[in-house]
Amino acid sequence: MHRLLTRQLRRLSLDEDSPPTQVAWKELLAAVGRTYDAGDRERYMVEHAIQLASQEMQEMNTKLSQEHDKLASIFRAAPTGMATVDQDGHIMDFNRSLEEILGCVEKEAVGKFYWDFFVSEEAEAGRTALQDLVAGNQYSYQAQHRLVAKDGRQVLALVALTGVHDDAGKLQLVIIGIENITDKSRLEMELRHAQKLESVGRLAAGIAHEINTPIQFVGDNVNFLATSFEQLIALCHCYRNVFEHIAGHCPSAEDLEDIRAAEEVADFEYIRANVPTSIASTIDGVGRVARIVQSMKAFAHPDRGERSSANLNLALQNTLTVATNELKYVATVETDFGDIPVVPCFASDLNQVFLNLLVNAAHAIGDVVGKGGPRGVIRVRTYLEGTVVVVAISDTGTGIPEEVRGRIFDPFFTTKEVGRGTGQGLALARSVVVERHGGSLSFETEMGKGTTFFIRIPFDFDDVA
Repeated sequence: MHRLLTRQLRRLSLDEDSPPTQVAWKELLAAVGRTYDAGDRERYMVEHAIQLASQEMQEMNTKLSQEHDKLASIFRAAPTGMATVDQDGHIMDFNRSLEEILGCVEKEAVGKFYWDFFVSEEAEAGRTALQDLVAGNQYSYQAQHRLVAKDGRQVLALVALTGVHDDAGKLQLVIIGIENITDKSRLEMELRHAQKLESVGRLAAGIAHEINTPIQFVGDNVNFLATSFEQLIALCHCYRNVFEHIAGHCPSAEDLEDIRAAEEVADFEYIRANVPTSIASTIDGVGRVARIVQSMKAFAHPDRGERSSANLNLALQNTLTVATNELKYVATVETDFGDIPVVPCFASDLNQVFLNLLVNAAHAIGDVVGKGGPRGVIRVRTYLEGTVVVVAISDTGTGIPEEVRGRIFDPFFTTKEVGRGTGQGLALARSVVVERHGGSLSFETEMGKGTTFFIRIPFDFDDVA
């Protein structure tokens, strides 16, 4: 443009000596030149900026690609089974760990519903969990489920669902984590069983003592009854001889004297006064032994690997019976069993939890009694909090020091001397209550006053109706 204007001026023969019009044209030409130069600089700057932006975009795309590859590698190599599903539940991705858990490759799983790998009776729970996530009723889900591998074997797994949302909060996809806990569950079961055997062994001497006392007086009563029976038989023979002798006649003074002598030999009045008491005492002793045996049987009865409805009041009473010898020398036991429904649970595991807490309470009170303190009290209460059954076990022991309160549920942590505690009781109790029953185990404590442990087990009224 600038060059065209210059040529036009020359063609009109306008030079430095031309009239004022020439000056105007030259100023115009200079202004256009400046504008052109400025535009050229701006064009260069824009082109340079575009070039820099293009380079930055390429670098960003490279980084994003690298991050994508890194995340994909992490997803593929994660030691936990992982999958991504869409909002309908169709599997989109499937990592190697999940392939190993379920025994199938990714292409065999993509497109299927993720709950197709659940056992049939648990598939609906998997579908409902995803629907709640999509509807925004919950942001995550975690529960144990039984999965079916390609070869038909069942796998106990911890299944966790987490939603991935965009900036607007809209759900884009769901990430599923699946951890094979079959071996872990078996080891935990073996550990619980071992602890139960340990508890039974520890209580065996006390149980034997509790059985021995009624058995002793049952034996004494039976010996007394046997001797009394022989004496009564001898007395009956005397009666019979006299009756045969006086058949058809009135008894003589000699006959009556024989009867009185036989009654004195048999100690008839003593037998008549004491045999009923002896029989009642024997029946009571047999009943006590039967209750101990039944309680021990109920306490030690193994679970069948699934929940069953249990009366927690009865379970607590059985456990108290089994632990009587551990408790009675240091504390009086008070019970306040509320009107609670039967609860679907792993009863054998809860029995172990109750025993651990009762023995701990006895030990805490024992520490007070051993220092010259008064005999303590253990209170066991049950009550309802909405749809939660609460078991509260209180003691009047020493209380839990503040510096260890945060560690009492840690595995192998104990404040007891060697040989008195393993540090596994409360850790396993918490595992049973929280992980196996979805409940909670908490405590309130005051130094010098005692401690109360609260076991809360949730339930569904429809399950216990």
